[in-house]
Amino acid sequence: MNPSTAKSRKSNRNLIFLPEELIVQVLSYLPVKSLTQLRCVTKAWNTIISDPKFIKLHLQRSTKDTNLTQILCVSADSFIQPYPLNTLLNTPFINDSTELNDSCSELSPDSDNRYQFIGSCNGLLCFRVLSFTDFQNTLFQLWNPATKALSIYFGRHSNSHTNMHDYLRFSKFSFGYDNSTDTYKILYMGPNKVEIFSYGGNVWKLIQLFHVVPLDHWNIAPKKRRIYNQDMYLNDTINFLARDIAEDIVIISVNLGTETYREMLPPQDFVEVPLHLPTISVLEDSLCFCHHTQNTGFIIWKMKELGIEKSWTQFLKISYQDLDIRIKYRFFMTPLCIYESGIALILANRRRGVEVIIYNSSDNRIEKTRLSNLGWMFPYNYVESLVSPD
Repeated sequence: MNPSTAKSRKSNRNLIFLPEELIVQVLSYLPVKSLTQLRCVTKAWNTIISDPKFIKLHLQRSTKDTNLTQILCVSADSFIQPYPLNTLLNTPFINDSTELNDSCSELSPDSDNRYQFIGSCNGLLCFRVLSFTDFQNTLFQLWNPATKALSIYFGRHSNSHTNMHDYLRFSKFSFGYDNSTDTYKILYMGPNKVEIFSYGGNVWKLIQLFHVVPLDHWNIAPKKRRIYNQDMYLNDTINFLARDIAEDIVIISVNLGTETYREMLPPQDFVEVPLHLPTISVLEDSLCFCHHTQNTGFIIWKMKELGIEKSWTQFLKISYQDLDIRIKYRFFMTPLCIYESGIALILANRRRGVEVIIYNSSDNRIEKTRLSNLGWMFPYNYVESLVSPD
């Protein structure tokens, strides 16, 4: 026998062959950047990582790992900047982290288009593409910042507004995912109609009209800029605040599967405070309602069962004194994350800039992380994924 052949056989006997099921489990816990590199190791690994079932498994595990969660801070002009939760928790001052917006130049090859961020879901960012020369026809694009993959233009939406300002002011788009059909959908709400578009289709479908007006922060944002409250995607629903016919604040929850909506009341103890509008957020996989009290503090309510108004439960109450906040000026606050240890991260928009307040409910201790060089920003949860926008 050839000595080299014998040596090769001996070395092969020393190799440990792992079953594919175990390889899949190990790979599913890795970040997207590592998986992208590992695709080049073997054809077998590339096949595993490209498999839709693996992509779903990886997404499920990533969304449960707070170490992988990022906060997208989005301005009225769709300037987008990401901050890992761990960075916000451990860094007293952040000076211009890597800007997701730098890569957004890929989305705007010419100066005739304006890109407006409308939502994020499963690692995909959805943009409304407006042409300055033809604003009456809007297009959309999906982008995965982690993989740099970009969809083609889709979902052409026509409107009859005579100028772009009115179109931006009186139209609202939202983005989410329908698990029942494995379809991404865009919700449009205009003055006289509500429509839904399914990604992969070519028709905007009329659905039941909402007799409400979306709540916005027109009166509290600097320079009177119209900034809608951000939508919250949760379990196949898109949720946002609105005012009903009686001018009362309500929560609209649109089910993307049934393409119907329900109107929900905020907690009974809520009393609207002038200048300080409430917000909604998603914490611990539950819809939360956040509002200020009269000159005393900030309260977070959790809806334990989505759609059941009786399930509102007070989650956290913090005084302005504990937060070291003076209420002389207008400001906007929304919770980012609450840990089991009782530590809460709260984003605060103030006249002097944007900061994250780290609040420890066990001893009322606070730390503040200032986000430099940012105007008013609104936060969205974001987790990197392998999901393709195509």
